Amino acid sequence: MTPSSLPSAVAQPAQVVVSTVNPLLGAWTTPDGVPPYDLIRPEDYEPAFETALVAARADYQKIANNPAAPTFANTIEALERAARPLDRVSSTFFNVASADATPAIQKVEENVTPKLTRLSNETLLDQNLYARVDRLWKARETLALGPEQTRLLEETHKRFARAGAALSPDARTRVAAINEEMANLSVRFGQNLLADQKASDVVLGAAEVAGLPEDQRAAAATAGKAAGLDGQFLISATRSAVEPFLTAAPNRAAREKVWRAFVMRGDNSNANDNNAIIAKLAALRAERAKLLGAVSHAAFQLDDTMAKTPAAASDLLMTVFRPALVRADEELRDIRAVAARDGVAKVEPWDWRYYAEQVRKARFALDEQALKQYFPLEGMVAALFETTNRLYGVTLHERTDVPVYAQGVRVWEVREADGRKIGLFYADWFARPTKSPGAWMNSLRNQNSLLGELPVVVNNQNITPPASGQLALISIDEAGTLFHEFGHALHGLLSNVRYPSLSGTTVSRDFVEFPAQVYEHWVTQPEILRKHARNAAGEPIPEPMLQAALKARTFNQGYLTVQQLSSAILDMRLHELPGVPADFDARAWEAAELKALGVPDAIGMRHRLAHFSHIFDGGYSASYYAYTWAEVMDADGFEAFKEAGNPYDPALAAKLRREVLERGNTRDPAVSYTAFRGRMPTADALLRNRGLS
Repeated sequence: MTPSSLPSAVAQPAQVVVSTVNPLLGAWTTPDGVPPYDLIRPEDYEPAFETALVAARADYQKIANNPAAPTFANTIEALERAARPLDRVSSTFFNVASADATPAIQKVEENVTPKLTRLSNETLLDQNLYARVDRLWKARETLALGPEQTRLLEETHKRFARAGAALSPDARTRVAAINEEMANLSVRFGQNLLADQKASDVVLGAAEVAGLPEDQRAAAATAGKAAGLDGQFLISATRSAVEPFLTAAPNRAAREKVWRAFVMRGDNSNANDNNAIIAKLAALRAERAKLLGAVSHAAFQLDDTMAKTPAAASDLLMTVFRPALVRADEELRDIRAVAARDGVAKVEPWDWRYYAEQVRKARFALDEQALKQYFPLEGMVAALFETTNRLYGVTLHERTDVPVYAQGVRVWEVREADGRKIGLFYADWFARPTKSPGAWMNSLRNQNSLLGELPVVVNNQNITPPASGQLALISIDEAGTLFHEFGHALHGLLSNVRYPSLSGTTVSRDFVEFPAQVYEHWVTQPEILRKHARNAAGEPIPEPMLQAALKARTFNQGYLTVQQLSSAILDMRLHELPGVPADFDARAWEAAELKALGVPDAIGMRHRLAHFSHIFDGGYSASYYAYTWAEVMDADGFEAFKEAGNPYDPALAAKLRREVLERGNTRDPAVSYTAFRGRMPTADALLRNRGLS
């Protein structure tokens, strides 16, 4: 291990070569046929989209207007083969649009989004095409299809029906208009948030960062210098920078400044304010749901999930929220007692993490900053890869010949135990000013045997880059996120299906989080941490510190659970509204709902509506509950390994891979979970895991 955030072997973006040929079009001669990011310029994207859109329309029209009677091959399977150039250009572009959204890329996104939405509307509302799909669906019992073919037919028909293909002409026209307007609004929401996040970076003086741990202070100084602010300290308005600062900074006024900058993103009554977009999106979603025969957007969204109804999802959320609120009140009493010693009469939200850390130090003899010294990113990556090897026999081998889209992106080839190539894994772990907030997995190419394609997947986080010559140190929670996102990556990489539309992570929102969340359990396995949790000198984590960290895993869970679930509950309640008035005030509605829930002011939401990109720019509208729904499964699922007495039990790992990771969306998720566990779960294990039972 070397004291640097990026080892010398990391793949670097090659120098751009100017060419008159658009590198996005035609055959890609890159290693493994990956996007030629070393050749692509921002101005290449729009012409490539235009060409690919024309080809996609021709593909779909050929299927729709085929004079032959519809068959599975000439209609359903043909749809799977259609528009491949567009899929390739889209995945290449939107990967960059999330991770490195320069002004030029944002302009392309603004221009192409309505065109892509228009094509989707034209295709899914095409009456000739729908008639062919519908005819096959109605005759499905007579077609002698295999299980995966039957699933594909059912899912394809559902996609057309849920898009409104069976509606009247006037209703179809209105749904199409709503879809296009919503797509444009979602782009604006995300771009506003990114712009406001950049504008919300906090510049502090030396006195304001006094008492900060050296790694945080050095990183803030480096960020300040990069921004042309020599001698000053910059705290970016990202979770990975803000939460460690709020935990460690003794200066209360500085904590308040940083906290306000972070929580007010998108809600600053400026050109980047998202409140009007929230009102419009909520109104359009409610209107579309009614056109499609649902009582609310939430009802429409959940009809195609494991939960099935908003009531079922809300019941689970409240089952966990109520004991969490009780626990949070107990935690607040402890925090008040410690804060009072500093003369703090009222605990504010910028105080909670700082004084909670003082309570934790006293209760567990555990210092978060001391613990971080044993959690270098490189060590946790090694822990991640060893865990993957022990569970699935999979190995990862770093590649430096693969073109990447930004500085610091790394690429690994993923192989089976016998050396067969599975696919490629791109890792983009560090924050940059042009990156969207949060952490996510996306695919550059979905596994499928129909076209003989191996998967190419990407993981993103927003870890604060370290100062030059320093290790990138992460918290145990960030290590959990590292494992979480790689759980998604494995869901894509280990997929073993025939059709692209059923591959990997194409399952419902409340099941897709299960493979990711269950993987988080392995980050705290003692034998892995004893080996890989090492400081800069290579010394292993002291055993008393390791045991204290494991004991403290349920500490502050009241606070964390209330924060997360209040966001999920408000997401569901907003989207259960049957209609949203034109003068809807998102800020006032949020405040009133939090008060009605009894959320203490000192806690608040994890994601305020104005920067809740999951639900307004990320496909999780009325679906943020999915993390809790999946947590029920992940807690119960990992209990199987506990019951086996071996967290790496080979038979169970093989079963998890075979029944869940390889299956994609080839069958109902409940069938997949039951095939792995033998039954459906209850919330008991979740409550135990969070220390709330």
